[in-house]
Amino acid sequence: MIIRDLGKVDYLTGWQEMIDFTKKRDQTTEDEFWICEHPPVFTLGTSLKNSILPIKGIPCINTDRGGKITYHGPGQLVGYPLIDLRKNDLYPKELLELINQMVLSVMRKFGVKGLLVPEAPGIYVSKPGGANHFFNLAKICSIGLKISNHCSYHGFALNVSANLEPFSYINPCGYEGLRVANLNEFAQNATLESTKRVLVEIIKEQFSEKRN
Repeated sequence: MIIRDLGKVDYLTGWQEMIDFTKKRDQTTEDEFWICEHPPVFTLGTSLKNSILPIKGIPCINTDRGGKITYHGPGQLVGYPLIDLRKNDLYPKELLELINQMVLSVMRKFGVKGLLVPEAPGIYVSKPGGANHFFNLAKICSIGLKISNHCSYHGFALNVSANLEPFSYINPCGYEGLRVANLNEFAQNATLESTKRVLVEIIKEQFSEKRN
């Protein structure tokens, strides 16, 4: 597993590079895990391709990942696992569960308990308020994958210290009234850099364990 810290990357550039990497790889290509941060952008998954117009000046991009609409921006830690599922003996649902456990492990390192919600992909935290299916919950991490020729790209976005206002312009992940949260609301020592360091440790641990 090669881990690459790409820093701040334009979303369209990063997406195209993931596609190119996936198309060119073969059975000898080592898996990679890209870590980055994006300038402000809304992205739409395959189940919600209905807009390319900017929302309050923020670009809106139709993508080939699963899911509906979400926001990316500074202060958000984005992880893209570029993994050959066959080589790792993984099914798509197993990869999704592996990503869930990675993010949950990162949060635990900061003393924060992450939660999974049935039929609502992503990671949540307890937060007073809200209503209906998400009563006393807020979303802290969105997840959306694409599997092409048994290889994955796209991934997850963990809110660490992001400006959350743009989420109020949309129904995050397609859920009306879903609130969002940052990791640093619950752990003052959680910065983008400290969270990134922990994520790299967890990636090494989990994929080493998976291959052994």
